Amino acid sequence: MNFLAHLHCSPNHESIRFFNFTGDGFRGNAWKNGAEPAVVLGVELHRFIDHFTDQHEASIEVKSHLRLAAGKTAPIALDLLGDYFLHKHWGKVALLQPHTALLNAVEFIDSCTLEIESGKKLLVGKAADMWPWMKSEKWLMDYQNLKGIRRAAQGICGRHPAIAPLGYFFTDFEAGCADYQYTEQWFLSFYPELISACQKFIKEHPLGKAAGV
Repeated sequence: MNFLAHLHCSPNHESIRFFNFTGDGFRGNAWKNGAEPAVVLGVELHRFIDHFTDQHEASIEVKSHLRLAAGKTAPIALDLLGDYFLHKHWGKVALLQPHTALLNAVEFIDSCTLEIESGKKLLVGKAADMWPWMKSEKWLMDYQNLKGIRRAAQGICGRHPAIAPLGYFFTDFEAGCADYQYTEQWFLSFYPELISACQKFIKEHPLGKAAGV
């Protein structure tokens, strides 16, 4: 899943949400020595989300379908589309998290933006590299339409020419096309399972109480 989904899958805890957002920058486990419980929980939640999504039967099936047009970039395309459909169906999926049930997407993103900006010196990895542009160009809101998704895909291709098929895929990707419908059905069936799994992960994590959740 992409940045917005990682934020939304987090519990209502600023530090856990922050380190879930930047979790891909933590490699191995040596960093855990001396780390605050909320930091560990945020990074491990990030890893859990990625693993749960990648290994889920529905995700494997939809990526296989998207490879027909997107080739090896199908997983990246699915990440971007996850955030797009999260925007599209916000009114429904926001209810899955008690702390977002009364928020619209703009309110949630504005709140997360303030949190991330206040702690930006602690960002690592991809999130640290992208945050200045993500904030100034409002990427998290840009994912609400296919024009923004195409722009994001072109930006990724510009930084990594080897994955040019991603740009070609989104050039022909339109609302209502077969790939669109297939991916939307994946999101609607999969995302509630992901939220439920994340809530269970947090509830059962041995550091949950220490982190204050």
